[in-house]
Amino acid sequence: MQRIGSINSHKSGGNKRRFTFSKTLLFLWLLLVTAHVGAQSSSYPMIVEDGLGREVKIASRPERIVLAGKATLITANAFYLFNDYRDNVVAIGKTNQGLGNFLPYLDENFDDVAKLAHEVGPEQIIAHRPDLVIIKDFMYSRLGEPLEKLGVPVFTLSLETAEAYQDEIIQLGRALNREGRAEEIRRIYSQRLQQVDQRLASLPENRRPSVLLLYYSNRGGDRAFNIAPADWMQTYQVEQAGGRAIWKESNLGKGWKTVNFEQIAAWDPDYICITSFNTPTSDFFEEILSGPQWSMLRATREGRVLEFPADFYSWAQPDVRWILGIEWLAKVLHPELFSDFSMDSIVESFYQEMYNLDGGTYDSVVKPRLEGILE
Repeated sequence: MQRIGSINSHKSGGNKRRFTFSKTLLFLWLLLVTAHVGAQSSSYPMIVEDGLGREVKIASRPERIVLAGKATLITANAFYLFNDYRDNVVAIGKTNQGLGNFLPYLDENFDDVAKLAHEVGPEQIIAHRPDLVIIKDFMYSRLGEPLEKLGVPVFTLSLETAEAYQDEIIQLGRALNREGRAEEIRRIYSQRLQQVDQRLASLPENRRPSVLLLYYSNRGGDRAFNIAPADWMQTYQVEQAGGRAIWKESNLGKGWKTVNFEQIAAWDPDYICITSFNTPTSDFFEEILSGPQWSMLRATREGRVLEFPADFYSWAQPDVRWILGIEWLAKVLHPELFSDFSMDSIVESFYQEMYNLDGGTYDSVVKPRLEGILE
């Protein structure tokens, strides 16, 4: 009996040790989980730098976000790259530039989000009880300052150059505690730019064709062709794609500059690319080319006057899609160097990587808008 008792006692002690060991593992696991959660929550409060170089303090995770002011489509398309934050938008400004609205395809509840007027004031924004307001940088004095006086954090975005775009995405990612996703976005841009750079690296200057990128506007019947400033995205796109922005020295200002046909004819570039942000280029493109003046241009005679691509938004602007504009134009200007570039694959992968858009939605929503572009 004593032997049996000893054996039972031994088994009981072993069970107790196993139970104690299991409790220890459980305790360590809980400690690690708690530490992980604590590390996440300790990200706030934080200070981030916005597009104006201002330090913005964000006290806690922003649960109610407002995207407001003029050029909301630029800031909104960037913000919606962070797909797990789309449900946090409680109010948004105008995001239809004239060619349609892409954001409802990313958020099935978009119709329920409050829509703000183009000329919205601080009082309309504050009514939505925002934890964070995101605006374009030039809207700061009109909207940002009054909102900050009311205690609302305001984050501005510039996004006017490729460098600013990538840097500010990182800061926006920090503000949302999504630095990993922000780094992923920057990496996508960097890899795509690198692919173009590598093919153009040995291209001599005399093989870089002259390019004129024109923004066509028609307001109240007043038709005009406009050129971008030297330091804007459109100039960068042409140069990055292996072209010479022939208009560059003619606009050293800070906004679009109207040019007459005499100036266009004097430049007489190898390629002319025309974009319009508010109406489809197909509405006026053929009419322009059929005019007697345009038939005198070398680019017209050689079939090198082109519509710059657009889907819901023109690719010739500081929107998320600016990289697609570079990839398309590089293939147009240097087909021998980009013969294996399939624009269909390039655009589809862009929408999958940037917006997590599945192939079926891409085929039915985006692709039909790009007929003649996807080769």
